[in-house]
Amino acid sequence: MKKSLMVIIVFLLFFIVGCKKETSNYDLGGIDFVIMVNDALTADPRNLRYERMFQEEKIAKINFVEEKYNINIVYRTYPGTSTWGGARERWIIAQGKDAQIPPHIFEITSISIPTLALNKAISPLDNYLETYGDKKFWDVKKQYGLVLGKHYGYDDNYPYADDGLYYNSDLMAQILGNSRKTEPTQLWLEGKWDWEAFESLAMEMKDKLNHERSQEEGGPQYVLGGRTYNYLYGMVGANGTAIVDNDFKTYLTEEPFLDTVNFLNNLREIDGMWIDDAPLENDSQREFKQGNVAFQNGQSWHIRVDNKWKGADFEINYVPWPKGPNIKEDFSNYYVSIVAGNYTFVISSAYSKSLVPEGYEDLMLHDEMIFKIWADLQYFPQSIADIKDDFYNTILLPYYATEDSRKAHLEVFERPQSDLFYSLDESKNHVDGSYMIRIQNAIRFGDTRAKMESLESELRETIIEKYQLPKDYYK
Repeated sequence: MKKSLMVIIVFLLFFIVGCKKETSNYDLGGIDFVIMVNDALTADPRNLRYERMFQEEKIAKINFVEEKYNINIVYRTYPGTSTWGGARERWIIAQGKDAQIPPHIFEITSISIPTLALNKAISPLDNYLETYGDKKFWDVKKQYGLVLGKHYGYDDNYPYADDGLYYNSDLMAQILGNSRKTEPTQLWLEGKWDWEAFESLAMEMKDKLNHERSQEEGGPQYVLGGRTYNYLYGMVGANGTAIVDNDFKTYLTEEPFLDTVNFLNNLREIDGMWIDDAPLENDSQREFKQGNVAFQNGQSWHIRVDNKWKGADFEINYVPWPKGPNIKEDFSNYYVSIVAGNYTFVISSAYSKSLVPEGYEDLMLHDEMIFKIWADLQYFPQSIADIKDDFYNTILLPYYATEDSRKAHLEVFERPQSDLFYSLDESKNHVDGSYMIRIQNAIRFGDTRAKMESLESELRETIIEKYQLPKDYYK
């Protein structure tokens, strides 16, 4: 019997009081119910620095659950050695093996789920979702916790699309005229923001910007800024395709994907069009915040944080990724790809009910009871409209420069698409030869088809090996 199970027996024994299922009370003896999060100060609704949605409703849920189960809801920040990516995954895996009392819930990025599931560090939740999960749990959120037919994530955070192009409206007005300062957003709202419109505007701006301006004059100017692979991530979904879906199917050699890489390559090859040497650890082009770049890929929170664009001395507006030629007339296959994952919550497998000795199921804390507690903590609004309203009031209204930008963002709010490309360390490593750098090289230097055929072959081999798939999985 593993160490953590022995500790569960010693420290977390409880008795269920009451006999009617609908009115049963659970007394867990005042234990700490531990939720590991990125930042406890901003994740705990009871804290003044809370940054997420539905604060009052979440506080009410906490009060209800603490009384119902006689527990203390405790948010804890991950240790400094496990702040991101593989380091966090290894820390979570170690908790199930070595911790005397493992945390109950882990906040993670959804791209970590395949690794944690493979290492049996988290519990599959399919049965619990069916029995105790809220019927309003969104299908679009389920995809972020789904790996090869099993669901591992559950929470009330709607995975809204929060990626697109942000642009310097002051710079646009300066070179194109004040009447055109929000032209990209206007084109989107008119249904005209596609690759052709994007390229036409980019070419016009390139001809009017001074990309040879000296530092004394303010520095060179560019139309586009930021790492090219980030543009690819955004534009593949907006062309109706993906990189790696939730069944690990890959799309790198299919025409919509190749068309996207080639389109970006054509822009990248134009002198003065693109500066793409942003730091890999940040990937936000410094020159954008300095006012010398018109467009930068990003997300809404970039406007309000210091190491991104907070403090920029110009008006920032938003436009979704331009529609690609593979998009259907009804926009049904237009997506905003979420390659970096969406934050979600999982349950430690150290409490797996399968580890409980037969006959002790009602005397020990296990993942079924943890799921019940966690499910009671969730607040699902009545409709997506309620979530949009809260997003509008807490994010868009305070930080977006114009109402048209807010309207445009809400139009793609419900179009996120999970992509598992970054579930592989080989994809996101900041080293030569990593998969993202190879995509970058294809956009920079061309020879797209050959590069993508080679990359897809290696990508598939890596997926098969890591996730122990059949050798003929892609045949």
